Amino acid sequence: LLKNHVSPAVGDEVTPSKTFDQSENGKPQSTHSCSVCGKDFPYASKLQRHLRTHSGERPFPCSMCEKRFPEKGLLMIHERVHTGEKPFPCTFCEKRFASQGELRLHRRTHTGERPYHCSICLKSFSRHWHLKTHLEAMHSEVVAGFSRKKFPCSECEKSCNSAAELRDHQRTHTGERPYQCSFCDKRFALSGTLVRHERLHTGITPYHCSDCGKTFAQQWTLTTHMRTHTGEKPYSCTQCDKSFIKGQLKGHQKVHTGEKPFSCPDCGKSFAHSGAMNRHRLTHTGERPYHCSVCERSFNQSGRLREHEKIHFGEKFDCPECEKSFTRASSLKNHFRLHTGERPYGCDICGRGFSRSQSLRLHKRKHEQVQTEESAFNVKNEDESSHSDNASPIDLCMTEDYLCGKPIKEPGHGALRICFQDWAPKKETRMKLLTN
Repeated sequence: LLKNHVSPAVGDEVTPSKTFDQSENGKPQSTHSCSVCGKDFPYASKLQRHLRTHSGERPFPCSMCEKRFPEKGLLMIHERVHTGEKPFPCTFCEKRFASQGELRLHRRTHTGERPYHCSICLKSFSRHWHLKTHLEAMHSEVVAGFSRKKFPCSECEKSCNSAAELRDHQRTHTGERPYQCSFCDKRFALSGTLVRHERLHTGITPYHCSDCGKTFAQQWTLTTHMRTHTGEKPYSCTQCDKSFIKGQLKGHQKVHTGEKPFSCPDCGKSFAHSGAMNRHRLTHTGERPYHCSVCERSFNQSGRLREHEKIHFGEKFDCPECEKSFTRASSLKNHFRLHTGERPYGCDICGRGFSRSQSLRLHKRKHEQVQTEESAFNVKNEDESSHSDNASPIDLCMTEDYLCGKPIKEPGHGALRICFQDWAPKKETRMKLLTN
């Protein structure tokens, strides 16, 4: 039944196999059928091994422990657990394995090979039991004969789709991290997480973009990258009309909520994203961990290093309307708005539009500053109203920090209120009286 939903791997060469009733010279060959399930085998020895799956017979005992095995080959592989023998080395890394089967499975972590394909949703897997678990969990209603068995967690209310998934989940409660990186001291709860982490050390990027040739260490990063070619943005914001690729929507929504859950432990400044906070912290330490491979310059952000290296490698984005060139696509996009007149960033206070989001942020700070100054002025004015002379021709705003000489308003009686901010000239020159 499972075979009906398994597609051959891409690039696999399908060759016709020999039938059991025909030998290489064309003569008929007798078959050996299992009396329990009816399965046919070309040799009696293979039928005999198969029958042990029904009887449970395990005639090959381990001489070092109490385990028994149905086949001599399985016993030999098991005995290497005791001897520590690992005769099969990986040609991609320094790991060694006790059996060819283990090596073959491990090699797929380097090559990215996923030979087991689901014919229902087209997902692919590196191991057969991963595909079987997927069918049970996702397509049990479609595939006849599959019943979705649940494996409940004893620590919480979560139910898993397989015993292996439950074992992995329970590590979130125990804190167990049995998988250690062979290059550094980091440990992980899941073997898949370890495999992806070790690619940071080895530099192996098994997933290739068919459009531009870029390579990636993880399947999901390739999938996300492919959307830069297709333009697909399947995740829409419920607060505005913008759409995003996976991972960007959650960060964008903080623009609407104003949420900034990440605070700098050095200065207390808050950020919407942990990455932004980590980049900010480098301004305190002065660390510049990203070094140019061509010259001696270093940077505190990887993005700034990439932009800098374009100077050496000559990668530029040309404006189709004029002769200007830019090292960033975003810079070209902002520049091109000078030609189109587009101002997509609008102020929700005064309605003024801007071509760049940074310009809008700077503009909004002016509104915030005006509101702060007006609030401070009102409090100070109420405080001193009983002591001021309403008939005075000049009503000066002498707040503690603001002395600029700018007229604020005209309250009447021929008076003019003046504010002196701290960046004005010396006191004797800034005391400029303005009258009607």
